[in-house]
Amino acid sequence: MKIGFDAKRAFNNSTGLGNYSRSVIQSISQHNPTDKLYLFTTHINHDIFKAQKPNTQIIHPNIKSNTHYWRFRGINNDIKQLNIDLFHGLSNELPFGINTTSVVTIHDLLFLKYPQFYNFIDRKIYNFKSKYACKKADKIIAISQQTKEDIVNYYNINPNKIEVIYQSCHQDFISLNKNVKIDSKLKNQLSKPYLLFVGSTEKRKNLSFLLKAITALEDIRLICVGKNTKKNDKIKNFIIQNNLHKKVTFLNVNSTKILAEIYKKSEGLVYPSIDEGFGIPIIEAMYCSVPVIISDKKIFKEIGGKHAYYFKQNQLESLIQAIKEITTQSEERNTRIAQNLKYVKKFNEHSQAKKISDLYKNLQS
Repeated sequence: MKIGFDAKRAFNNSTGLGNYSRSVIQSISQHNPTDKLYLFTTHINHDIFKAQKPNTQIIHPNIKSNTHYWRFRGINNDIKQLNIDLFHGLSNELPFGINTTSVVTIHDLLFLKYPQFYNFIDRKIYNFKSKYACKKADKIIAISQQTKEDIVNYYNINPNKIEVIYQSCHQDFISLNKNVKIDSKLKNQLSKPYLLFVGSTEKRKNLSFLLKAITALEDIRLICVGKNTKKNDKIKNFIIQNNLHKKVTFLNVNSTKILAEIYKKSEGLVYPSIDEGFGIPIIEAMYCSVPVIISDKKIFKEIGGKHAYYFKQNQLESLIQAIKEITTQSEERNTRIAQNLKYVKKFNEHSQAKKISDLYKNLQS
């Protein structure tokens, strides 16, 4: 089978959607070595992704092409010329006017659920692309049951058209990495007990709520790791007003191996996000054998399972109590970590690849 992928984010996004795209492409190439995979991208960054499998080929527009138009519509000419059997849009969109069998992965519709967190133009673009892809695709992959329900509710899509296939996380969080080189400055940061927050400082990630809890707790340090560690004004002012400089550290980490070490050396992950399509730091932390604190919102219970620590959303005392529990050594804490490690193994690339491959084959039969 000739399979085309929208690989723009695989080559150009080092987090979130990029990680998912790379995971799918790599797992499918290994699972289906006789299939030919075509990776369509406007730009190639080999520092982020090296597609070196013999059954993969990179397709990009020629120098004279308008890259935006090519990705939006011009790509259809290449799909036709290459006789692509199936095209998979890995990040909420498909080429406009695509006329081959198509699959789209929808990660979330948070721009519809929480319009206050997105500017007007972005909301319109995201909605146009996602709605068109859901209507046009022969099959939709939702990365969680919650996302599936949102697709049905917001776009009136037949639920039979949607299949929930959970994602995995980078292998560096799963494997035991030996001899990871950490510079002396970071090593010093990790030598003292700390809690971990992984995510950007955008309002939806709810870091400001976590900082309120840190203010109320003595002898608790917080390390924050995210793609934009530049603090927004609200967070910056809160840290200044509450004299949190010695308790809160922001790190810019570009290596998954180093991030995995930061997880492993922490007392646990606190993930206070208001909502997600999935919440990949949850499973990263579980694979790294540290406890996880998340809110009791439906999506987090779906991903977090029975042995995560839950706090009541928007209730500060509930979050403070959960932090006290994971920072206290106990038999229950150890049991939760062990149970999480068993549970999280259902989120793996082999399972993901098999389910996606089966979906492809069913569409071609």
